[in-house]
Amino acid sequence: MASPAEQEKGMQIFLDVFRRADKNDDNALSLDEFKSFFADGVLNVEELEKLFHDIDTHNTNNIDTGELCTYFSQHLGPFRGIFAALEDLSLSISNAMQVTAKDYPNGSFYEKFATRFLLKEVLSQLQALQHPVDTASDHMEQDALKDRPETSQVELVESGPSTTAGWVRRRARQQQYATQTSLPYEGISGLVAQVDRLQALVDELQHKVKIDPVDEEIVQENDDNTVVLVCRKLSVDDSKDKAFRSSLRTYVEALANVDGCLK
Repeated sequence: MASPAEQEKGMQIFLDVFRRADKNDDNALSLDEFKSFFADGVLNVEELEKLFHDIDTHNTNNIDTGELCTYFSQHLGPFRGIFAALEDLSLSISNAMQVTAKDYPNGSFYEKFATRFLLKEVLSQLQALQHPVDTASDHMEQDALKDRPETSQVELVESGPSTTAGWVRRRARQQQYATQTSLPYEGISGLVAQVDRLQALVDELQHKVKIDPVDEEIVQENDDNTVVLVCRKLSVDDSKDKAFRSSLRTYVEALANVDGCLK
């Protein structure tokens, strides 16, 4: 049965934190797993071990989900509302992406424009929210390290470069998110990943063939003396140019055999 802390709004994120830290999937965090995941470049080995035993209130030398959620629930303070909102936002983004991927190809010209604009605006808003968090995180890290001897901290294992700043950058390097499965609730790191997925989706939508609207003059039907000329302005991605030209050639050749079309 889930503990009261696990059922609180926003705690789904910490259940995902637990899943990522539990490398052997035995539903318990050992001391080694705890130190590997929560090492932040500030705490030394002794401090991490003390923190581990403080969280392990059942004194089992392992931390379960209830103990982890209880500890962080007691320390959320002003962040409680943020983590509750992140939980909802992560799920909303996932749902929106699924619906967009399904409905976008069948939308009208202006519906597609609106979708692309909305996706870009979501990205802009999320990036604007991330900036003050990055700044505060970097400042607190620098302040925490200021009076600490360099040899006292637990060394972080680098897993490659990352463009994500602050704590999220270190978590991204250490945990190698590419090996994780995707869940609706992934906290700040998952939100960054969702932003990246949104950006990729926007890029994919933007680089498809775009057809600009055309003002067409209404002509009289059944008038054999009238020639109708239709112009379409196309913008094609360079990587798709060869395939587009081949398809267009096939289209023109097919129309040449249609009665009423110019040869």
